[in-house]
Amino acid sequence: MRGIVLLNPNYKIGDLHTNESFAIQKIVTDKYMEEKNISPVILNPYQIHLYYTIPHELLFNLQNRKTDQIDCLVLHSPETIERFIYIYPEKWLELCGYFKEIISVATQTPVRKYEAN
Repeated sequence: MRGIVLLNPNYKIGDLHTNESFAIQKIVTDKYMEEKNISPVILNPYQIHLYYTIPHELLFNLQNRKTDQIDCLVLHSPETIERFIYIYPEKWLELCGYFKEIISVATQTPVRKYEAN
């Protein structure tokens, strides 16, 4: 299975500082990827991390890569992407089209499942 992790460095979990919240997001998503044997997809050869923090950058790389549909987009929780979805609903739908399913690790169930056309 192949996947991409999208984290939000500005999201706060409870009363934790954003740095602590980001570290938790990373630890939880990394553990999930390892447990489910999901290998990270590298879209950009100059990419520093195995995860994305900017949805626009992820969409740009997907558009330019012309890759097959990727198995999953892994999020910590729906709340981490909530603001982006509210402000850019059409970009979110376009982004979702590149993945078979969107997985929220906090609930560990698919947020929305997509089938290949």
